[in-house]
Amino acid sequence: MFEPGWRNQVAVWVAIGCAAGTLAATPMHEPKAVKLLATSRSTFRIIQGDHEVGKESFERRTYNNNTIVIQGKVALEPGPNLRVNEAIDLTLEEESYFPRSLQTTRTVTHGTESFDHKISVEMFANVAVIKSEIRGAQETRRVVVPTGLAVQGDGALLYWYQTLFWYDRELGGRQRFQWLYPMTGAVDAGEIRLVREESLKVLGKKTTVSVFLAERETLGEATLYVNAQGLIVKCEQNLSTFELAEQSDS
Repeated sequence: MFEPGWRNQVAVWVAIGCAAGTLAATPMHEPKAVKLLATSRSTFRIIQGDHEVGKESFERRTYNNNTIVIQGKVALEPGPNLRVNEAIDLTLEEESYFPRSLQTTRTVTHGTESFDHKISVEMFANVAVIKSEIRGAQETRRVVVPTGLAVQGDGALLYWYQTLFWYDRELGGRQRFQWLYPMTGAVDAGEIRLVREESLKVLGKKTTVSVFLAERETLGEATLYVNAQGLIVKCEQNLSTFELAEQSDS
């Protein structure tokens, strides 16, 4: 026979079992389905001097869960027997354009030899967890970062959509921004300002654009040409000019 103490314990087990059965039988609300709201696709020619040396293409997808995903590819042939290919996957919060995560894989091929450099960044409040892998060597760093941080790379223009989103045209003038350079884990600062409006031929049509000048402590200057819809149509950075070659929206 059960002792009184055991009887109490059995009663507790029975009560828990009944409650669990009741909870299991109660229908739960299904999570809201994630839906794609809009897609923007851009392809740019990359020109150095008088020569086209590569292309950058990316797709910006906006979802109904406060998320923007930008996936891009950069293909460069900057020198004889030298090719650089990079795949980029950047996830942003739509309301703030703060980065949530970044994954990049850069493949460098010289002659018959090649290697990959993989980087991932995961943002947790004010901490960025950066993982890097190159030639089998892996490294993980945790970097304390300020709120409102952008992520910047040295070979792609798609990162600039973060900083352009934050620029306050009503305030105008020079506006500071901070950014994380995943390659080194450094947090640097910069300034961006709207310098003028001008007309530019874009995809064969005369287009009015806003010209922004951005200055970065480590990666230098960049000039961005942005149309009335907020689309980057041209960029000059790192001795390269990016010219819009194809654009589609759906």
